[in-house]
Amino acid sequence: MNTKITRCLARTLLIVLFFAFENFFSQYNGAVGINTSSPNTNSVLDIVSGNSNKGILIPRLTETQRNAIVINSANDDGLTVYNTTEDCLNYWSLADNEWKSVCGQIGKSVFTIDCSNTKAVGSYVKGKELTTSNYLSVTVNVTKIGNYTIMGTTTNGYNFYGTGVFLNTGIQTIQIPGQGTPAAIQTDTIQLSANGVDVTCTPPVTITVLSPAAIYTMSCGKAIVNGVYKVGTPLTASNTITLPVNVTSLGSYTITTNTVDGISFSGSGTFTATGNQNITLQGTGTPTSTSVKTITITSDSQGGVSTTCTVSVVVVIPIKRLLAIGTSENVYGYNFSGIAASGRMISTASNFGTTATSVVKAEGFTRINGGNSPSIAQLQGWLSGSSPVDIMVIGYSWAPSDAEADIIADYLVKGGVVLAFSESNAGMQRLFRYVFNDNTITTGGVNAAGALYRLPVINDEIINGPFGDARGKTWGEDASATTYASGIPSSEIDIYSTDSDLSQASPGGTAGRVTAFKHKTLNFIWIGDGGFNSNCGASDTICPFEVNGSNLPVVKTSYGRGGDALDQDVYNSIISANAFAWAIKQAEFNGINTQ
Repeated sequence: MNTKITRCLARTLLIVLFFAFENFFSQYNGAVGINTSSPNTNSVLDIVSGNSNKGILIPRLTETQRNAIVINSANDDGLTVYNTTEDCLNYWSLADNEWKSVCGQIGKSVFTIDCSNTKAVGSYVKGKELTTSNYLSVTVNVTKIGNYTIMGTTTNGYNFYGTGVFLNTGIQTIQIPGQGTPAAIQTDTIQLSANGVDVTCTPPVTITVLSPAAIYTMSCGKAIVNGVYKVGTPLTASNTITLPVNVTSLGSYTITTNTVDGISFSGSGTFTATGNQNITLQGTGTPTSTSVKTITITSDSQGGVSTTCTVSVVVVIPIKRLLAIGTSENVYGYNFSGIAASGRMISTASNFGTTATSVVKAEGFTRINGGNSPSIAQLQGWLSGSSPVDIMVIGYSWAPSDAEADIIADYLVKGGVVLAFSESNAGMQRLFRYVFNDNTITTGGVNAAGALYRLPVINDEIINGPFGDARGKTWGEDASATTYASGIPSSEIDIYSTDSDLSQASPGGTAGRVTAFKHKTLNFIWIGDGGFNSNCGASDTICPFEVNGSNLPVVKTSYGRGGDALDQDVYNSIISANAFAWAIKQAEFNGINTQ
């Protein structure tokens, strides 16, 4: 059948269609409306959801597809798409010449999680709610700044959640707080997700949930710090603290320390027996300085017992340059630079070394043997040059001139360390007058070989130091008279001995005479015997310096010039070893080369 549509019929049909769609589209004052007859006059297009159950869809593009759009800068300002990669509306900004996100100031970040440097921090105990000390330390590599959400989930009653903004690209570490309460004693695998995408870690990040905490006390005073600690060297399995504890109620334990100069310790486990026992805290980190570190140990012990105490960790002191002036270094050992007993003592690693059992943790000495008659130019180079020595030792029989004494005094003022074992009356008088800036100081000789001098009972690291306690003991004169000094201001020195000779039935002595001292503000120790460090055999009136077969300083027994009834043990080598330990520390922390 042929149907003809006349012009009149067509007009009628158009009119019907117009009225049929009038409820869907309208135009008013240049504004187009959909599902509204009165579109907003400030809007070019006003769309109303007819049943209030529909939205509007604009082009949905991945970020790659969005970036493939060829922008016409003259016409595309405000061009809008939905970025499915970022899950957010984006628009083109002509002013900034880039795509902008409407999800806050910046969009979703792009980053990866470094599983090998991600770990759980804090203790996790069954039935104990997590606190601010429980978190995931997560290392990330951010390639695009923006918002982030990181989750770590378990099936054991607790999880981790953190959100924020990465403002910089690159590697960084963030903390993801924990919440909840562990329900069971077990090892949990943490399922990580980054911006809603699961992250698979191999090996996985795990947390061991412990049983409720035990009741125990710590004995930090008996704790042993194990291993060698050196600046710039990461701690290993040998760097531990052996901590004695007394357990009164069974359960788990978690013991941690604060971080001091880059290192910390921790340990956890479960006590299976009560009573006294040792636990091991493992060290981590890398020491950043040579300072002695006071580490605070904190336990999770219950029952109201003390939960904190402290221990000290000693870091190896770097090698020091030692200038030795004097003679007979390979026979008697006056200046410590040779192979005699004194030289062997300071070069033995068990005394001064980097082993776990070294008495003093130090890399030792680079020794310069200055001989017994250095020139002024040499002395200036060693003490006043661009790289001065750390420590100077004066031994028998060098006697500094006025010019040399002035150089030494200036070296001391700048932080140099001087250990002077000298019976040179004239040389020491010159040195003292420059050091104390007092021309009234005098020196002289007193007593004879085998004289004995009482050491004070004071808390002093030379008298009572790492190599032994000589408080109230004696030191012995070598082979001649002892030098004394008079007129030195007592307020500026700690007096170690006077001229009273204990080897005699009537010791005698003259008030004001000093035969050994340590300066209170300068790094200066003097003992008035050039042979103080002399070692040569079994005589009881010469060679009072003694070491054992391992070169450890020991007392020399039955020494003195007054006969067996008055002989005493002398502590010369122990005093010298303690003095060297002090000298190393002063050179490192308060010396001329201290940074």
